[in-house]
Amino acid sequence: MGDFSADWLALREAADTRARCAHLVQRLAGWLSQRAAQAGNPTAPLTVLDLGCGTGANLRYLAPRLSPCLNVPQRWICLDRDRELLAALPRRTAEWAGGLGLPTAAQADGLRIQGPAPPWEIHTRTLDLARGAAALDLDRGTLVSASALLDLVSEPWLAGLIGRCHAARAPLLLALTYDGRVVIEPGHPLDQRVIGLVNTHQRRDKGFGPALGPGATVRLAQLAQAMGFSVELADSDWLLDPDETGIQSVLTEGWAAAALEQADAHPGSQRKALKASIQQWRAVRQAGIDGRRSRIRVGHQDALLLPISKALPGSGSRER
Repeated sequence: MGDFSADWLALREAADTRARCAHLVQRLAGWLSQRAAQAGNPTAPLTVLDLGCGTGANLRYLAPRLSPCLNVPQRWICLDRDRELLAALPRRTAEWAGGLGLPTAAQADGLRIQGPAPPWEIHTRTLDLARGAAALDLDRGTLVSASALLDLVSEPWLAGLIGRCHAARAPLLLALTYDGRVVIEPGHPLDQRVIGLVNTHQRRDKGFGPALGPGATVRLAQLAQAMGFSVELADSDWLLDPDETGIQSVLTEGWAAAALEQADAHPGSQRKALKASIQQWRAVRQAGIDGRRSRIRVGHQDALLLPISKALPGSGSRER
């Protein structure tokens, strides 16, 4: 999937929220709280660098879940290369905050949210992440977070990010990385073939060099452990019910388009037959969606990376 439009991001936000691993957020909040206490500054503001922020779904998920445990001001630096998405972030987030009864105030580069807890300052910045980790303004101890990003990046890019975070003693929470697992019910004989083509397509260059695709989380764990992080992984699969026809339709169309592009690599006669079968698969799948008979599980993983230190919580290496 390569659609990063505001409409697609809005369509997937509910599925993302249901899927994410609350346990890793709780682990992170506890670790951050203990680190601040051990540093003798338990009320220090938390700075969060949100990579590829889109319209702010990661912020809207994470900020209120960190707040009860930390009870400190949060300063979010939201980075994306898409100016239209960044422009939509304060509006979308102000609407969301209003629904929760939280007062907001517009700022020149973002938004301030004030509630019963300490405030959240939200700043938007235009940045092409393909420039690499050296382009990030990363202060020591900053929390680095991203959602649905890692399967798009290359191994050198990812290694650069982890290395930069290690130097800054920065923890990372990286959510909703696609891992290649897809189950569609009822099944179809072409499911495995189509998703196999999609997973191969996911390894194409997405602007960062050859993408890690479905292998991103495995490589993340290997690189992070080698550089001195503890790693904890958790499944965060989308579970799409038959009444979620909108997201299922867009997802199926995206898969079919990717599979058709990948089919172009096959020889002429084989390519023609393969494309015809993909079109047939798309039609059958869409009929199932329209008839509210379709259920889809899409495999994702969340990852929590904590700098290992004898003086701080989170030491040791864990993975699940």
